[in-house]
Amino acid sequence: MSRKVDKEKVKLAICLTLWAGIFSYFFQPYIHENQDAVNVIVTVFSILAGFLIAVITLVGDPKSLPPGTWQVAELGSKLTYNRLIRKKWLFKVYLITLFLIFITILIKGHCPILILILEYAYLFSGFIGSVLSFKLPAALIELQTERIENEIQERRRAENITDD
Repeated sequence: MSRKVDKEKVKLAICLTLWAGIFSYFFQPYIHENQDAVNVIVTVFSILAGFLIAVITLVGDPKSLPPGTWQVAELGSKLTYNRLIRKKWLFKVYLITLFLIFITILIKGHCPILILILEYAYLFSGFIGSVLSFKLPAALIELQTERIENEIQERRRAENITDD
């Protein structure tokens, strides 16, 4: 079974990788030995991780499946599954960023070269996580809109009202 490659997503991934590399390269000196900045990153990503868990819970709710036969529900479950996979990877980016910061703090003062590499790495992953997080509100609105439309359709069906 071959999967069709979404060229727009590939372009996004390439651009995001390049921009994250540029960002981490230029902003690493500002993060180095700046505990306040590190604390802000940790706080923001901790909050985002909690928010994302709530989004994953909403996305995975079986009530988000479209009404109708089991075949319709099965097709809807594939869309839901794909959404969950994307959210899972975003959550992993958050955790990787937090883990890299944790390791950096643990080895502080012991291995300056490794600390620099870790700072570049968590700025890189943090940039990617931040940019992808801007899609979350739109995803949440889309999900809630689908739920409202499904509920309206179910109520119309319950009252034997058909779309003409």
